[in-house]
Amino acid sequence: LLARALGQPFEAMASVGSAPIQAVGGILARSAARVRGTRAVRASYSTSVGPSADAKDYRVLAFEDSYNIKEMLRDARVRYGHFEQRWNSERCIDAIKEFGRVDVLMLDFYLPPVTGLQVLQQVNEAVASGIIQRPKHIIGMSSVGSCNGRLIQEGADAGFVKWDVGMWEGWAR
Repeated sequence: LLARALGQPFEAMASVGSAPIQAVGGILARSAARVRGTRAVRASYSTSVGPSADAKDYRVLAFEDSYNIKEMLRDARVRYGHFEQRWNSERCIDAIKEFGRVDVLMLDFYLPPVTGLQVLQQVNEAVASGIIQRPKHIIGMSSVGSCNGRLIQEGADAGFVKWDVGMWEGWAR
């Protein structure tokens, strides 16, 4: 936290269950929670240090098959300009192109028919090929905290246990 307060990059190691998570240049937070009667560890990671001036106008595209992300953001008092949720990952690159400018791309890890990790890999390939522009922010979200580390390794800017996505520091309030 001291390095963050001084604006310096840092490295930290932590683990969620038996899966290590490495946070480089951002925040790694852990807390205990009760989930369905069992003790679970929540882990979140973000390179954001606060909302940008245009955060209240963000265009948000979420790929999530189980939870209504718009309701979660509303409950967290998040402000944004436009929001769409895709309930599966079919034609994900076409969906991103049709959406237009994507400020925040939210990816569930366990998503049919291809995982959020595979969607992120396709996004990275499409960006490298010039097919789409990289979203300003990519947020991984999973009900399993250790999956977010894998999304971050592939290029996501932040990772949250999905019911904590409203905690991202980049949102306008």
